[in-house]
Amino acid sequence: MAMSNKSIEALSGCFVTRGKKKGALLKNAPPSRSLAYAAWQGAMIVCNPYKVSITGLMFMTDEQREIYREVEAFFESLPKEARFLDRDRLALEAAGAW
Repeated sequence: MAMSNKSIEALSGCFVTRGKKKGALLKNAPPSRSLAYAAWQGAMIVCNPYKVSITGLMFMTDEQREIYREVEAFFESLPKEARFLDRDRLALEAAGAW
């Protein structure tokens, strides 16, 4: 699935860039007024819906909603293994709690 350049740029702000967790999704959401916030929410709705903020979704701008939908559709199209980009979900699955 193709994503717009704006969505790709926003999604790039949702990943750890250094250390042993490099390449995983950030544990906490970026600032709520950023486009990266919308991308993080879109990724988390697929990877770990328990982290998604309902209030955050309600107060998104139209531009953020568009990014959210694109990223959500992109993550839905990925294989199920991509859901482990969230390390909390990985830990819950390993413990048998998911």
